[in-house]
Amino acid sequence: MDFKRIEWIFFLAFLGLNMFLFGIYQKGIKEESSVSFSDQTDSIEKRLDKDGITFKGTLSGEKKEGYYLSGEQTNFYEAIQSERENRDRNFFKNGIEMIDNSLTVYPQMNYTQMSYFVDEKNIGKSLEAFLNDKDSVLFGSQYRYLPDFSTLNGEFPEIIVSQSYKGIPFKDDTAQISLKLEKSDETDGLHKIYKYTQTHIQAMEELRDKMDLSSERDAIETLYINNKIPSNAKISFRELAYTRIYKIREKNVYVPVWFVGVKSSGSNLQIEQVNAMSNTIITNNTVPKVENQ
Repeated sequence: MDFKRIEWIFFLAFLGLNMFLFGIYQKGIKEESSVSFSDQTDSIEKRLDKDGITFKGTLSGEKKEGYYLSGEQTNFYEAIQSERENRDRNFFKNGIEMIDNSLTVYPQMNYTQMSYFVDEKNIGKSLEAFLNDKDSVLFGSQYRYLPDFSTLNGEFPEIIVSQSYKGIPFKDDTAQISLKLEKSDETDGLHKIYKYTQTHIQAMEELRDKMDLSSERDAIETLYINNKIPSNAKISFRELAYTRIYKIREKNVYVPVWFVGVKSSGSNLQIEQVNAMSNTIITNNTVPKVENQ
């Protein structure tokens, strides 16, 4: 047997195999580099499009300014007593509940008083009439409509209005009014306000100088690269709002946060949050309490 010839055959075979494997390796490296380069240079809009992720409008790169804020919860008992002493001794005498720092009101329905109705065709105007009715709501002029967090669909329609600071609303259960509605049988397209629960903050204070905030595009990119927006999802809304991050005795501390609604096929709407100060994802909704020693 010609062992020399067999050795050459094996040598050439292994050489060919190694060259083949090296070629595959080089091709893989080239493709990986191409993908990496593409990921770094493609805009977030292109990357979303590649993954079938849709959204309305355009992603703004504007960097707004915001603050670390503090505020104190309003004592509604004292606020109502003040109204009774200064304006009307019967103010909010009936149909109210006060628990901690929240006030729940069951309007004494007067079907001729249109401020107790919300017209689904003109929600903004309806709410303006309600909020400006000083006999129906306290501090009403300080609140604004949050359409992305409201719904007139389903069995339990609800509208959220909130306080704001220098053009940025609050999205927090310490500074909002939740209006519970029921569809009116008497009139088409109108919903009756059968109760609302209100919270309010006062003595707002800027804790630090104003800062540039991450943009809407920054927030979406942060969520995307951290796998918080799955393929073929729909970005339903993007809203910048203040939310509470912790409590120090009687004071709440708030920061601006990007709220992003993400809807995947076959799943419920998921609301993701990105701290607009640090452009980091908020994963814990628990508000820590800090007690001074």
